[in-house]
Amino acid sequence: MISRLLYSTLLLLFIASGNEIRALSLDETAFEILINSPQYKSENYALESTIRNLKTESNLPDPEASGEYLVLPKDVDNRWTAQLEWGVEWPGVYGARGKAANAKMSAAEKQLTAQRAEKLAEIKDLLLDYIRSHQKLLLLEELSQNNDTIYRLAEEAARGGEMTVLDLNKVRLEYANIRVAKATLLDEQADVVSNLSQIYGNDCRQLLERMENNFPPIRIPTEEEIALIKENAPAVQAALADIQTAEMGKKVAKMEALPNLSLGYKHSFEDGMHFNGAVFGVSIPIFSSRGKQKAAHADILDAEVRAETVALEIDTEATATLKRLESIMEQINEIAPIIENADYNSTLLKAYKSGVITLIEYISDRNYFTTAAIELVSLRHNAAKALALLQRYL
Repeated sequence: MISRLLYSTLLLLFIASGNEIRALSLDETAFEILINSPQYKSENYALESTIRNLKTESNLPDPEASGEYLVLPKDVDNRWTAQLEWGVEWPGVYGARGKAANAKMSAAEKQLTAQRAEKLAEIKDLLLDYIRSHQKLLLLEELSQNNDTIYRLAEEAARGGEMTVLDLNKVRLEYANIRVAKATLLDEQADVVSNLSQIYGNDCRQLLERMENNFPPIRIPTEEEIALIKENAPAVQAALADIQTAEMGKKVAKMEALPNLSLGYKHSFEDGMHFNGAVFGVSIPIFSSRGKQKAAHADILDAEVRAETVALEIDTEATATLKRLESIMEQINEIAPIIENADYNSTLLKAYKSGVITLIEYISDRNYFTTAAIELVSLRHNAAKALALLQRYL
């Protein structure tokens, strides 16, 4: 859950860093984009306005003052009346409204927390896309540098008659394919930066330059953590708060069915004499209260159904996401040791120079392992996204 504690903790981290330029984690970068977004600031003002309005719901009504002045014929004193009246409902109504207002304030805060959890997840999603393109560009850049060596070898082989023009053209096409792949990734990265900048409300390229361009460590949550995720999801808490709000609303409707009182003071001047008196009135909401209580009961049923639906959706999505994460991690654990623990470029280059394989075979084999490395980046990207989806409920 994106709580005030999380906001305060991350804010303290930024303050403690002072002017020191350091690498930001994925979470820190996402949070920095979120809190600086125009939407975040607008939502803060809207929540403050909502809370201030709700605090007035349990206020006592304002007293009303009225008067009357009658102009009579000549030689007869004019008449006038002044009255101060205060209409109040049954005392318990205001206590019930106060509790209902507190429930609404809590629901508004939890709803905003849920919305911000979704927005933070969206930002993280984009940042993970940015890291993926960055990681792939690094691999293609390494491949491009390796191609410089290959191209020199290919030209030497062509001059010595050891390579046909057709094979030399294959090497040239390899150069072109890498340039196209790099251009595609740069376009994708530019789109991500554009989307993040729109959320940020400013150009976020400098901020992204400070971010660690590595996927965060992946750890599969335990069953206990998954249970807490499902229970503490901001959307679930917001739905439960709506139920409590509806229940408080029913109590208010029940209290509003009690009689309303009206008290006041009246002063009149008539026929040269002053009169003082009290005003007392009672109103019994026989007809209006019935519909309110039925509507309040319907609100409770509606809130309960929505809460059950949200809980079911999150349970289903969290379970499916966990299974997907476990499957992806199995693939990563199988592929990563093969790709990361050997220098295939050097091995293949030695094989070519010793005549074991041709240059075209060298390119084909090298591309095979490079494709596997790029696939590993995609798997880690998918795993990080799955974990971020689960963390959205925290």
